Amino acid sequence: MDATTKKERLISNRQLGCLGLFIGLAVLAALFVWVLLRFSTPTPVLFYAGEAKDYLPGQAPRLFSSESDFFYLLNLEGELIAVVARAKERLGSCLVHWSTVEDAFIDPCLGTQLSRDGTYLGKGPPYDLRRLPIHVQDTPVWVDLGYR
Repeated sequence: MDATTKKERLISNRQLGCLGLFIGLAVLAALFVWVLLRFSTPTPVLFYAGEAKDYLPGQAPRLFSSESDFFYLLNLEGELIAVVARAKERLGSCLVHWSTVEDAFIDPCLGTQLSRDGTYLGKGPPYDLRRLPIHVQDTPVWVDLGYR
């Protein structure tokens, strides 16, 4: 082998090494983007809550229990809404309950009163109940619990 052939081969090996490094970095970047997109959006966890016709306007909210939490479902002037039955600041054992006398949710631990849609009315520390997305497909009602 003469000197020019070795030099050409050495340059060829460098180019091959750079190409391999570039491909490896591109694969790592694509994997990072896939993981970021896959896990940045919450996975829907759907809970079957009955039929839409079972929820009449003005009716008292119904309390449901899932593996992860408790929530109320009610018909608010023709619109179905679901609210989590705990204050978002506290995940303890204290659940809000529905008072038919006061037509409001009551937090027994803090004394906070919340309207039918879960917004703060007064008395006690101010906070609102979190709403959950609802999917009504024809008549079945599905509540999305993948909000965490």
